[in-house]
Amino acid sequence: MEIQELQFGHRRVCIYKLVQSTAPLIYSIDYHENGQLLLDACRQVDCNGFNLVTISGLRWNQELSPWPVGTVVSRDDNFAGEASMWLPVLTGEVVPQVERLLGASPLWRCLAGYSLAGLFAVWTAYQTDLFTRILSASGSMWYPGWLEYATEHDLVSPLQGVYLSVGDKESTSRNAVLHTVGERTQALAHLLAGRGVNATFELNPGNHFKNPPLRIVKGIKWLLDNS
Repeated sequence: MEIQELQFGHRRVCIYKLVQSTAPLIYSIDYHENGQLLLDACRQVDCNGFNLVTISGLRWNQELSPWPVGTVVSRDDNFAGEASMWLPVLTGEVVPQVERLLGASPLWRCLAGYSLAGLFAVWTAYQTDLFTRILSASGSMWYPGWLEYATEHDLVSPLQGVYLSVGDKESTSRNAVLHTVGERTQALAHLLAGRGVNATFELNPGNHFKNPPLRIVKGIKWLLDNS
């Protein structure tokens, strides 16, 4: 395994070259750099045959939110709606430099994310055709206006696979907005399937914070096996 690290302003990018450069390439947006945790989880579910790029250090609520909204989770939310500012950095700087270092274009690219990064990953499919696989584990599909946006807008990416999941206790939240996450995630899976996308929904045991690396890796495995 070869590991290289890059810096794009405040954002840290780690490249884990595990197999040949042309293999599927997973770009995973993480709150903290957790490449080794993801690889450890891969061994639990026998998931291999891809290369991994982790992206961390983002201003989480600001750079991953598609449009500004008020307080939802706590008084410190700061959902500033700066996704449209971060996306050009990802597509125009991060991806080209990563793949120059790998020395080849991958068979396909997946953008993966957990929580708000999962929402961002799905949102990108409406903005760019760069990623043809999307993975959203416990994604923030509760985000105000999101399901309506997804319904009213066309996909830009010719998606070949989408994996969506939530924990079975996430919809028990006392917060009226967060409470909708399960039904809205399932609704998105049905919406995408209705548009001809190979989309799946998985319900995992536990609350929002139970074993994020394993939940992401389960999605990677599904995409490798089914798309």
